[in-house]
Amino acid sequence: MLITGTRTGIGKSLAEHFLGRGYTVIGCSRRSSTIEHPAYRHFEVDLTESQQLKRMFRAVRQEFGHLDSVVNNAGTATMNHFMLTPEETTRKIFDINFFAMLGCSREATKLLQRSERASTSILNISTVAVPWALDGQLVYAASKSAVEQATRVMSKELASFGIRVNALGLPIVRTVLTRTLPDEARANALARQTIDRMCEFDDLVGPVEFLTSERSGFVTGETLYLGGVH
Repeated sequence: MLITGTRTGIGKSLAEHFLGRGYTVIGCSRRSSTIEHPAYRHFEVDLTESQQLKRMFRAVRQEFGHLDSVVNNAGTATMNHFMLTPEETTRKIFDINFFAMLGCSREATKLLQRSERASTSILNISTVAVPWALDGQLVYAASKSAVEQATRVMSKELASFGIRVNALGLPIVRTVLTRTLPDEARANALARQTIDRMCEFDDLVGPVEFLTSERSGFVTGETLYLGGVH
């Protein structure tokens, strides 16, 4: 399994979880690894740089030969009125949230086809900010909306290769990064959910396991939102 953005947060927790389940996990981030495990392979790479990305996948092919599943987790966000968001910031968010996801999926497809599994998978991480269309999150939500549209189209274009493509729309997840979120913003987000509490890591690992395994062999092109979106 390849998981992008594994140095901290959700990516790191997912990598550690699947390592504990006996998987060989390949991870990457812009900085050095924070995971030590004999079945973990880390790459220091800027996914927005196409040559670095391609070198990583060449190394994965040489070392492992194939992939069974990919989780496009790496991403970034900012909250600001779109009139006050510099163009450079907008492009950086789209570079990592959308273009890096697209590049990883393109390169991973070549290795997913080498798997012995009857059904392999790409899982893209999205956000409830897409359906909520919150003010102050235009750029972030737009970049993830592009991810969800790409998920739907890729699912059709890759179906003949036996590759399924789905997305997981996350609400606010309790991590080190969200501890600094203003109380008002947290309360407003929880008020929009059907399940009135913060999302914990244990809440998302089950859906990730399902969507990256052959148990979801008849599921593709879908975005699953957690917490209940209304």
